[in-house]
Amino acid sequence: MIAVSDRIGTSAEESFILAEELGHHLTAAGNILDQADPNCRRQELRGRFWAYDRLIGLTGIIKAYRYGCRSRYEMAELLGVPENVLQDALDRYRSKYGVCTQMGNYVIYFEPLGVAERR
Repeated sequence: MIAVSDRIGTSAEESFILAEELGHHLTAAGNILDQADPNCRRQELRGRFWAYDRLIGLTGIIKAYRYGCRSRYEMAELLGVPENVLQDALDRYRSKYGVCTQMGNYVIYFEPLGVAERR
């Protein structure tokens, strides 16, 4: 059971919190509340990364490009996530893939953010 505060500001924030908690349920083992423990911190990040991939992912970045999104704000709105969560996910993808990565006929650039379609 996941309980979410009724003081959450937006549905996008609530959506991310639920996705992250589901990610913890699916990827963590045991009690991970002690964030002083390196193993707990790793499991915390694993749940967060799971949420990034489900709510945003590389396909979401491409979708935003195809819909004509020109800013992080527009991209976050389209994907239904808070802008700070989108930025955290983009930072994560940058650290995972480097400056860019390819997916199908698209090259996704993380610095600066952009998508190029290969023909």
